[in-house]
Amino acid sequence: MSQPDSDAGLIIIGAGHAGVSVAEQLRRKQYAGKITLIGKEPGLPYQRPPLSKQYLKGEWDRQRVLQRNADFYSKQRIDLIDDDPVISIDTDNRQVTLASGQSLGWNKLVLTTGNRLKRLNIPGSDTEGIHYLQSLAHSDALKSAMSAAQRAVVIGGGYIGLEGAAAMALAGIQVTLVNRSLTLLSRSASGPVSDWLLRTHQQKGVNLELGQTVSSIVTENGSVSGVCLDDGRALEADLVLVGIGVEPDTALAEAAGLNCRDGVLVDSKCVTSHPDILAAGDCTRFDHLLYERSVRLESIQNAVEQGKQVASTLVGESVSYNAVPWFWSDQYDAKLQIAGLAEGHDLEVIRGDEHGERFSVFCYQQRRLVAVESVNAPADHMMARKLLKAGVSPLPDDAADPEFNLRGALPS
Repeated sequence: MSQPDSDAGLIIIGAGHAGVSVAEQLRRKQYAGKITLIGKEPGLPYQRPPLSKQYLKGEWDRQRVLQRNADFYSKQRIDLIDDDPVISIDTDNRQVTLASGQSLGWNKLVLTTGNRLKRLNIPGSDTEGIHYLQSLAHSDALKSAMSAAQRAVVIGGGYIGLEGAAAMALAGIQVTLVNRSLTLLSRSASGPVSDWLLRTHQQKGVNLELGQTVSSIVTENGSVSGVCLDDGRALEADLVLVGIGVEPDTALAEAAGLNCRDGVLVDSKCVTSHPDILAAGDCTRFDHLLYERSVRLESIQNAVEQGKQVASTLVGESVSYNAVPWFWSDQYDAKLQIAGLAEGHDLEVIRGDEHGERFSVFCYQQRRLVAVESVNAPADHMMARKLLKAGVSPLPDDAADPEFNLRGALPS
């Protein structure tokens, strides 16, 4: 094995939220070494949540979507390489090779490779008019298609599908959402929140086809004209948005010999099975200290917070990752905020009116508070994050009482 170049510095593979967080936090912690941030897309790193929300609806322009302007990277001495993805990692010689053929040496390496889309694999799925929504280019293409569309079919009832459906309905497009499950956000939401989502979309004119799957895409003159369902029905559409999930992008990590299992495996310091390679964000799987189980989180919050953890590890701080997971979704004029992980909960209590415009669902597992889902209730959400961080579980009857002061349950 060759000795690493002492001037090689740090390379971050992936210029999303996690990658930028690592670079930014290192400079805040007075890290003086060389930092190279490598992205596969052209241009400056940008925020992803607005792509299915404010940017798609035309409320934000491209400049506002950027994470940082060009001056930031220059002033912080972060070498940004865009539109030139890493295609291989040589752990013996401590080098990465880029698509352009360029090779760069490293002392420490950070993987923030994110995830890759799951794609339809049915007849007609490569037809013009089939859209996905993960990148800025995807959002631009969808926004352009929406300007001429009259009828759209959305495949998938997760966050992307629901937010895309909301944006299209607000644009005056007739929308049908097809979901394999009988419930919306079936992997992550409680029954009351799923029911609220159903009512909200129906009230906005979205037709919901639940418990259905798409068997093929109908085409006309090389473009999409509709979809066929498994039950034989056909739905007309001049635009189809596919949101059927993602999977961790572990190709580079696996080829480099790192331990992976539905994600790059990292410890509480975000270190992989190679002591000089760390990882953060959607591509990682780790044992969460608050939940005492293995998790892989698809959220901007986790990407940013794990990025901070990587920076802490690289400068020799002894902290371990235990951030409370949280998520959010904007649909129409409503905001859903989730603190914690509701998977496996066995008790739900409602705080507020679940049929109204503002309520929260407190989710318990064996009398322990594990998650709180809040609809238009930001104060409940912020308090939930504090309760979960402190390991405090209000009695279910107290949580359900809107007059009970949740702050009083926190240790003084």
